[in-house]
Amino acid sequence: MKRLLIAMSLAVCAAVLQGCRNPQGCGKGACEAMSEEATAEAGRGVQLWENGPYWAECNVGATKPEEYGYYFWWGDTVGYTRSGGTWTDDYYYSGVTWVSSTGQQMSSSPFTDSSCPTYEKDNSALQSAGYIDSTGKLVAAHDAATAHLGSLWRMPTGDELQALVDNCTTTWTTRNGVYGQLVTGKGDYSDRSIFLPAAGIGDDSNLVYPGSDGYYWSSSPHSLSWNYAWYLNFYSSYFYRYHYYRYLGQSVRPVRGFAQ
Repeated sequence: MKRLLIAMSLAVCAAVLQGCRNPQGCGKGACEAMSEEATAEAGRGVQLWENGPYWAECNVGATKPEEYGYYFWWGDTVGYTRSGGTWTDDYYYSGVTWVSSTGQQMSSSPFTDSSCPTYEKDNSALQSAGYIDSTGKLVAAHDAATAHLGSLWRMPTGDELQALVDNCTTTWTTRNGVYGQLVTGKGDYSDRSIFLPAAGIGDDSNLVYPGSDGYYWSSSPHSLSWNYAWYLNFYSSYFYRYHYYRYLGQSVRPVRGFAQ
């Protein structure tokens, strides 16, 4: 039974993340006749600690756990991928063209401070503009996971990213040639894990540190700064939660249930 659920989870992960923004109405493919409840039961994700959320096995925009998926500024729901660019000795692609999840080649970068509408806004301004709710988290309309996968999925909170750090062990490894962190639960959850690829970060027309660093947004702004939001950062020997500029392009790993 356990093997069956895992197989179903992987199949739904691939089907849902392959361009089906809403499991209730994508129109074609494996999601067409599947309700949100059936999607949640089959592809509910991986719980890594007691009373914790269920973590999806793929990034938003990916069809496999090792794929990078889309990059988002904080509060963005479109998502972008890299096209082209020149690899430099400083471990980044320069001169990148960003392509939206709808296939549009962007004439300018979505990852600049001047183009990010959530940058330089305190929590009061974010709430007034409709980006966050009264609890200080991104609302569904500005949650990248919810926008692409439906109402059962969401971005993790800042507290949930900290809980991931506190409740799991990490191993720097590769999956099908892609570097990243294998995140594994402890104790009764030590047989459960997810792989987070080191997708790098979008900064203007650059994709910085792909293959060596991972950057993953939470749904929580930093309450004391107008410029930052909480995120997960890692590389080969580090795995921690911190805060960073909202205009930067980061990955999103969805969760469902048990918001903290």
